[in-house]
Amino acid sequence: MKKINALMAVTLTCYVNFGLAGPLETLNEYNLVVLNDLTSSSEVEGKTIVAGDLSGSNSNYGTHLPQNDSSIGSVLVVGGDLSSGTNVNANGHDVVIAGINNGNINSNSVSNDTTQYDFDLIKSEFVNFSGYLSELAVNSTLLTSTNDQPSAASFKVGDSVGSDLAVFNITSASFFENNLVQQYDIDLNGQSPSAIIINVSGETVNDSSLGNAVGNITSDAFRENIIWNFFEATEIDLVKQINGSVLAPFADLTNATPIEGSVVVNNFDQNGEVHDSLFTGVISYDVDTVNLTEPVTVPEPSMLFILFSALVGFVFWRKQQA
Repeated sequence: MKKINALMAVTLTCYVNFGLAGPLETLNEYNLVVLNDLTSSSEVEGKTIVAGDLSGSNSNYGTHLPQNDSSIGSVLVVGGDLSSGTNVNANGHDVVIAGINNGNINSNSVSNDTTQYDFDLIKSEFVNFSGYLSELAVNSTLLTSTNDQPSAASFKVGDSVGSDLAVFNITSASFFENNLVQQYDIDLNGQSPSAIIINVSGETVNDSSLGNAVGNITSDAFRENIIWNFFEATEIDLVKQINGSVLAPFADLTNATPIEGSVVVNNFDQNGEVHDSLFTGVISYDVDTVNLTEPVTVPEPSMLFILFSALVGFVFWRKQQA
């Protein structure tokens, strides 16, 4: 029995270290996931993963997390380099920098071990997840001005949603670039959706002419259930606060004001805080079966590799018993 346990432990480690959990679990644990490079002069209240390089002036991570809690793990993981002149404050937590560290880090400990983070797999999963959300059936409607006069807009949840997903499909031009939207909110319409998905089409997004969010959407109870899915955006410029998680796996994002939720983007020029209203909504999604877009090619662990790893564990166990 001890032999079997040793083999199972080694094999399980291979799987655990192959990558993170699915995208929903990642959105719930990580405040910011940058699939390429991050340039920051601001802060992230929760945990951050950067697959590429980290640069900028002064940036802070884990600012709302309890200090000296080993169960939190590393609050900042960087798969590339930390640029010269970059000052990182981890607020008493651990940091991982896989590449060259030419910056200054205030941290409990700094390591370069990223073996448990498969950055290609993380990207592939979020690309697929964004594609999956973009093809959900629409059941809710954005109501805006109909007479060319400035007015309030409302994301009205459909009256048959119940406790299922509320799904909106909008264009960037109809909402973010619509100067007739003086303010906006969400109308639950007597429903209790498990999550609110706002699919936004358009390659470029700029919210400089958009009015402010008001009412329900500005509370944690609402924005922790919202995903803004910019499924085809390549450039996003936010100067207004956005409430809810931002999913934009192909986009270069720039912000000037806080984002109230989890963020997943390709590149990020961060000039405003990312607050820890992490996504907690419920979505039925199986990362192992959904593949609606062309994912990043990621090598699967072969059975030969798993058996070899188990054999290594067995030999090590035998030596320990000798």
